[in-house]
Amino acid sequence: MLSRTRQILIAIIAVVVLGMLWFVGNEAAIERNAEVAPYTGPGSAPATDPAAASEVASNLPRGIPRDGTLDPISIDPARPADRLPVYQADTILNDYRDNTGAADDRYRGQYFIVEGVATGIRREGNDVVVEIRTNDYGSVVRGILLPQQICGPGTRACEVEARATMVRRGQKVAVECTGAGLLNGDTPLLADCLLRGGAN
Repeated sequence: MLSRTRQILIAIIAVVVLGMLWFVGNEAAIERNAEVAPYTGPGSAPATDPAAASEVASNLPRGIPRDGTLDPISIDPARPADRLPVYQADTILNDYRDNTGAADDRYRGQYFIVEGVATGIRREGNDVVVEIRTNDYGSVVRGILLPQQICGPGTRACEVEARATMVRRGQKVAVECTGAGLLNGDTPLLADCLLRGGAN
């Protein structure tokens, strides 16, 4: 059995080792945080280098949900990183029912994000179509998907069929599309859509 002195010595060494590990881990975390977001508290100089800020922003994946909310930036790297309008599928359907002309002025030819619950994705002729459920039973918003989709961080591209397998019926989704008016006079239609996966 260890003597009392040896037990105390082992306990002190263990505390010192744990303390060193804690300091090293915190120091590494502080360095990582400083690289991503420099200190901007009282007495700090304001960040004045927009080129550096845009370089950091361009390194981040585009359009991913952040802190539990949808990032309203296009996932398409060919588009400017401006905020896109975000609409619920219900809103679009109701706007078209209330005033078709005003809804066309608002949505047709515009690029925006639509959120809702997928009722399914299927091929129709040459097109792959996603249908987004509304509160009106049997009424949907239809989106025609682009043949090339973005399937992961870093704008990794894939075929629409591969992307479609990642969405299940009943899953909350978001798509970014161009408004294309009404189909058959009663179904809002979206064109050139990119699936953004789950929305929050």
